[in-house]
Amino acid sequence: MGDIQAGQNYNVFLLAGITILICAIAHFIYKLIFARRKEEAVQNETETETGAPEKQETAKSTATERPSNRKSKKLASWSNKAEFSHPWLLKNLKGHPGTVLHMDFSANGKFMAATCDDSLASSMDPAGAAARRRKPRDRRRPPAAPPSPSAPQRISTEELVDALRPHLLTPERMWALGYPLELEPNSAKAVVYINPPPRSRTTTLRYTAWDVNAPEFVPGCSQSDSGRGSLGSSPRSDSDEEADTVEHLCVRCDSMYRMTREGENLSQSCVYHWGRVSQDYRHTCCNQPLGARGCSTARFHVWNGTRPGMNGPLEGYARARSPRGGIYAIDAEMVYTTAGLELASIAVIAADGRLVYRSLVKPSSPVVDHNTRFSGIRPRDLARATKTLRDVQNDILGFVGTDTILIGHAMDNDLRALKLLHGAVIDTCALFPHARGFPFRRSLRVLCEELLGRSVQRGSAGHSPLEDARAAMDLVLYKVNEERAKRARMTRQISMFQPYDPLISAA
Repeated sequence: MGDIQAGQNYNVFLLAGITILICAIAHFIYKLIFARRKEEAVQNETETETGAPEKQETAKSTATERPSNRKSKKLASWSNKAEFSHPWLLKNLKGHPGTVLHMDFSANGKFMAATCDDSLASSMDPAGAAARRRKPRDRRRPPAAPPSPSAPQRISTEELVDALRPHLLTPERMWALGYPLELEPNSAKAVVYINPPPRSRTTTLRYTAWDVNAPEFVPGCSQSDSGRGSLGSSPRSDSDEEADTVEHLCVRCDSMYRMTREGENLSQSCVYHWGRVSQDYRHTCCNQPLGARGCSTARFHVWNGTRPGMNGPLEGYARARSPRGGIYAIDAEMVYTTAGLELASIAVIAADGRLVYRSLVKPSSPVVDHNTRFSGIRPRDLARATKTLRDVQNDILGFVGTDTILIGHAMDNDLRALKLLHGAVIDTCALFPHARGFPFRRSLRVLCEELLGRSVQRGSAGHSPLEDARAAMDLVLYKVNEERAKRARMTRQISMFQPYDPLISAA
């Protein structure tokens, strides 16, 4: 009985061993067969990407890649189909860089591309390319790229001249904006009218031309009496101190100060805000409310060389005498001298952005403040300046004629510093007016950021006349392109509502 039990146990172990051996052999055969088929499928995919598939291997790869589906029809072999490309297909099948090899319709009626020849497949790793193709596509949208600075489309000089003629400043507009105008024909004298800036009542009283100490306002005084008043007051004497001093309004702190006729400042230091006043009535330089004590200090008070109201006659002005054509953008940087603002640097560019003229200028009067924060001029720059204002005028009038269009931002300041009389002017301050109207003006930096997506006048070294001139030219080109696009849209809309005329349509 024990022998029978031992024999049965032996048979069970033998049967289990045979079963395990058969499973191992079957697994080996299965792995050998399907691994070979997988290698053939990968090879067929690689050959399909390189553009040289064989007929039999293509059929096998198609059979392995595409599972059977009862609803879809069996596709024929692609090797017999000729390569073709059609503009309609290439336009609608976005993302396919090569030639479309096959086009078919799915069961739902939509068209689909079966495959496409990739021009970059030859430079890619075949195994890596096949692995990347099997990965699921990431359908998330990429992050939005920051807006790049826009470069306005360049226009020919003739077309630009025709487009800018309606925007030329009229003499009345130039007079209101403070441009220098010729006093008499063929004379070197000019007059300038300066509008009083919008200020508070207490500040505006400083601009009044009435003198309450004048004889006609003092009771009991004769026309020859120049005293400050009566009732025991001593008559005013023309002393040497009063005769040799002049009074100016500081353009930075809005206070009156005295200086000698030789340029010596007799007042204390200047405490001011160098930033503008924002819409919430705060200074942009220090964010302090309007009326707060200044955040910057300078040794001397300064003035700009003009007073509110009529200024003139002014000597030393020049103008062109013959037509020369052309369009140029000009920007000038000035420094404060004892005579006011004087030219220190100038840059002129053409309509295509090419630099035409650039030079440093030596002021004729002693410099009080170089205004480096805005002008970018330093003492070492003026030390190597050799040209005078008269030299710069002769150079500019060598290529600027009576019909030449000059472009600039707040160009009244530039022409006054250049002492140049010119009638064909495009001012970006008038081209893009302030929302609150004149005399408020939008800065060049704000215009470039809003319209061109460009940042200018951001450096700590001051303004660059070349950068500002190009920015003014690009703003004008932007305006012209916008007007042309608007006219094209209006033309298309009008043509849509016109009645159908066979003769016009045939023409």
